[in-house]
Amino acid sequence: MAPFLKAFIALLAIAALADVAVCENYTVGAPNGSWDLNTNYEEWVKDLNFYAGDFLIFRYTSFHDVAEVTQDVYTSCSSSQTISIDKSGTTIFELKEAGTRYFICAVPTHCSGGMKVQIDVLPKLGTPVSKPNLAPSLPPASPPHVFPPHVSPTPAPAPSPSAAAVTPQGVGMFAYSVLGLIGLMLAVL
Repeated sequence: MAPFLKAFIALLAIAALADVAVCENYTVGAPNGSWDLNTNYEEWVKDLNFYAGDFLIFRYTSFHDVAEVTQDVYTSCSSSQTISIDKSGTTIFELKEAGTRYFICAVPTHCSGGMKVQIDVLPKLGTPVSKPNLAPSLPPASPPHVFPPHVSPTPAPAPSPSAAAVTPQGVGMFAYSVLGLIGLMLAVL
């Protein structure tokens, strides 16, 4: 009976890990665009699923900004009332909870020219393994304005090829592998 119990516990541990999720980082407009007047944001979000815990990274030139707004402001493209606005060139928003978020460029005529994006955030199934370290991916030209505060505002040097391969998804897969091996060892014992 003891080997069966250990195998059952190991399977439960592996099943529990299936609900653990890693947050994603989305650079708005990537890979073919950025936060600019040339990117079609309706097309960009079409095949993406955003979950609570994910991050949006806006990268843009000094001719633009990024403002989080209400649905009414988003629909009317009136930039008179913003929830937050940033002009730093790199702005990061954490999608903390399920719901809809609205972002526009508040520079006159830019929103009506298509520089706006609606992000529908789905609830997360599980708890993130770790928060992403976004500093290595930031452009070295200017320090970013960062949301949330736990992300370092100072850009780090460009990652080496080996460091670039260690993504939050890679860390999650490593954790799955290690815990799976532990479960198998328990089952054998």
